[in-house]
Amino acid sequence: MNFDYSFTIDLHSQDSIEATNAVLNALFSFEENKNFEFFDIITGNGSGVLKFVVANLLEEEKYPFDFLNQNQSIIRVYRKFKQ
Repeated sequence: MNFDYSFTIDLHSQDSIEATNAVLNALFSFEENKNFEFFDIITGNGSGVLKFVVANLLEEEKYPFDFLNQNQSIIRVYRKFKQ
């Protein structure tokens, strides 16, 4: 059996305020459910504003992340490192 312990949020058509709220809610869900290993955020290709907003938010909250594709429209968020 292959279990996928992750989820995805799609920020298409959201402005920066809506996207920030969606990401903060996803981070809360991520922390509440320890079964999730990571989650993905789809920002899309638009103007690039959402990529910048999301990356800054993740850095501020100290979550490690990677861009999964060349145009950086999908961001994978990982658990914080234990200190």
